[in-house]
Order: sequence, then C-alpha cells, then structure tokens
Amino acid sequence: MRTRLHSALLGAALLSAAATAGGASTPALAPASTPLSATAALRDPAGQVLGTATFQQVGPGVRVTVNVSGLQPGQHGMHVHENGRCTPGVDAATNTTVPFGGAGGHFDPGQSRNHDHPQADNTVGHGGDLPMLTVGADGRGQATFSTDKLSLTGQAGILNRSLVIHAQPDDYRSDPAGRSGARERCGVITRDAFSVRDYPLPGPQDFPEGVAVDAARGVAYTGSAATGTIYAVNLASGAVTRFAEGGGQGRASALGLKVDAQGRVWAAGGASGTVSVLRPDGFPVAILTTPKSPNAYVNDLTPAPDGHVYVTDSSRPVIFRVTPDLKLSAWLDLTGTPIRYAPGINLNGIVATPDGRALLTVQLNTGDLWRIDLRTRAVTRVMTGLTRGDGLLLDGRTLYVVRNAEQVVTKVTLNADSTRGTVVAEEPLMGLRFPTTLAAIGRDLIVVQGQLNKLQGGIPETPFRLTRFPKF
Repeated sequence: MRTRLHSALLGAALLSAAATAGGASTPALAPASTPLSATAALRDPAGQVLGTATFQQVGPGVRVTVNVSGLQPGQHGMHVHENGRCTPGVDAATNTTVPFGGAGGHFDPGQSRNHDHPQADNTVGHGGDLPMLTVGADGRGQATFSTDKLSLTGQAGILNRSLVIHAQPDDYRSDPAGRSGARERCGVITRDAFSVRDYPLPGPQDFPEGVAVDAARGVAYTGSAATGTIYAVNLASGAVTRFAEGGGQGRASALGLKVDAQGRVWAAGGASGTVSVLRPDGFPVAILTTPKSPNAYVNDLTPAPDGHVYVTDSSRPVIFRVTPDLKLSAWLDLTGTPIRYAPGINLNGIVATPDGRALLTVQLNTGDLWRIDLRTRAVTRVMTGLTRGDGLLLDGRTLYVVRNAEQVVTKVTLNADSTRGTVVAEEPLMGLRFPTTLAAIGRDLIVVQGQLNKLQGGIPETPFRLTRFPKF
C-alpha cells in the first residue's frame, strides 16, 4: 500500500529530525568550500573529454561558460537535462536507445512540460532550455551567458544534472527538444571542491523519508514512505539490511524516525495514524494508535527530556504525547492557538530543546517555525520564511531545517530561549533531490534524498540514497 499524500503538495508528507549522535566510526568529512561553483567535463559518446562547462552562482542565477571542440560548424542546441548520467539510455522522443539517453529529458523545474525559448519563464518552458552554441569552421564552440532560469541551489538547482549539446540547431518550439537532433556531448554538472558520502539504498521504489542514528551500534535507520519497510545502514561499511518489513502491524509507511535511550526505534505511520515502537532487533514492542480519522497523518515525533515522546499530525491540529509506559493521548489541541491548520501539510518536523522547556515544530505549508512551551503549553511563532520546511535537527542553538521542494538544508541560529531565529546559511550539497530530514553523526550530518515529489508519478533517480556531509 502506498502512502496517502496530500495532492496539493505533491507528496510532501515529510518529517523528522533524527537523534543526535557522536562517536561514529568513520571520520568527519572535509568542510564545504565557497563560493558556489560547478564544472562539467563534456565527453563524446566514446568517453573522450572534448570540452568543459563552468557554472558560477551570481545572485539568483548562474553564469555559464562553455568551451568545446570537435563539432560540426554551425549552431547546436544546448540544454540542461534532468539526470546526472552521461550514459546510453532510452530517448523518450524516439523510444530508442541513444548515446547519453541516461541524462533523461530536459530539466523542467516549473513543470511546464513544454519546450520553449531560453528567455521563457520556467512556468512556460523548460528551465533547461539554453541559448544555442555556435561552432566555427575549426570545430570549436564557445559561449558565455547568464540566466536566472537556473541556479546551483534551490528548486531550479542544476547540481548533479547534465549539460547536453546536440547535433542540430534548436527551433525553440517543437517538443520535447526543439528538433535539435542527436546528443553529441554530455557532462555531469559537479560542484567544485566539495565532498560527500552517499549511502545507496536497495529498494527501487522505496522513497525513503525518515532517518535516525544509533551511535552505539554505528547504524542509521531509514524508513520507506511507500512500503513501511525500515532499513539499517552500517555507517562504516555502508551495508544495508532490512531491519523491519513494512506492511505488517499496521505500518504501511514509515515517516519520522527516532532512536530512544534504550535503542528502540520509533516510527511515525503517516495515514495509518499509528506510532510503532521496535526493539533493537526489529521486533515490535507496541503499535500505538491515534483516534481513527480519515484525515490522520502522523508525521514526526521526538523524545523530550521529560521522558515523553511528542508527535505531530500534519492533517489534524493536535500534538499527541506518548508516556514512558507507552500510553498515547492527545496532549495539545491546537485549535485556538496561533497555529492555523490549512489545506496541505501542516505541522511536520518536531524537536525538543535540551533544557526541557519547549518543543520546536515547523509548518510546511506556511514556512512558520513554532515554539510550544512544555509547562504552559503556550504557542509562539519563532520565525517565518522556512518555506517547505520538513525535518528538523537541533544542535545546541543551531537548528537545521530540511526544505524539501526548495532542495536545501537551512541553518538557523536561535536565541537563548529559542524564541527567535535567524537564517545564517543554506546548503544544496551536490544537488539534493527533494530532501526530507536529517540526523547528526559526530561532526557530520546525514540527509535523506526522498524524492517524494515523484511518489505519485514520475521516475525517481535510483538508487535512492542517504547523503553524509560536514556540519556547516
């Protein structure tokens, strides 16, 4: 059974901050570099490098410089394609296997489904529709231009996508590629001087959502939004095993995950309205059920210093609480508080402050970050502007916010009592694919590339993966 997601947000039923962990056996990665720039080595179908393209972030857009050799004189269509694969694959336009078909179709961040002019807005034409490359009599082509249709970060981010140069001119009209002919050069757009480690996952249709770390065992857990299966990932070797199969015990999806002090894994069950508690060997301890409702969407949860576990529901305006003896009840009715539920995904990621005074939770459909006092239950807005805020991780006074459709991790600095927050940095990594949440691993972070925007349609980039990178 696939997870029921709110159609208004295209599969954005997202969540969870994962437990902070230290002492993982693998060392921290090298810190990120600035400024943001990228390079693509342009290869011919035989694999020979015959050019380069560079990309520099300038304001909201990018400055692109292309140099290539060995092409026929004249104009050549040039586009950014969806996938970071310069491999043979099926061209949807001809339904045949072609060189560089693995790059997929044109990058279309505005979901226009239409080939158009490079000046067209992304809601009208593909974001990947670029100016043509003019090649001289010596077979060399050079182009330099700036475009606001693309970026190295955010929804229009092109990191880990492909630049493709075609054999013919682009007519800027005909779908899907302007009749620009064969794909003659291809290069993956790779961020300069930045290192990450990916943990590939085995399921071709799993759509991972949550992540939690058990530092003592050196394991990260991630759960499938589509099946409810929970995987265990060895953080040293990268080996993946099935920790708990989905589909049983009422767990058709596994969203927010946490590991408690006893090593038990907690999983939010989404539309099933359940919270699952599993032993370190994967055996179920309890399946806790919220009141039956056609609108249930149990999304994330967090242990708090008071010994309770607090749970968000993205459809019903209530915070649930689980007591140490595993009794679940409605703890706070949000009706009448400043939090206003609206269509779509509402409260999502949730964390408890280390001093035990408050909960912090983000509302995905408004971009608001809220503070809930654990003693008085008073609700106050900390900040706004965290559009598409999903999973949260609190590290001292630093709050990391995963913003799924924005394809970034945002760093927020909080004041002493967590009543005010300021955005200080945003990180796209090597090109995030609808990230959902993150966890800490010593000096590193690990983020889930969930691709839930493709859960109800579209072809995900596989393998799905967790990505590890330095704290920033």
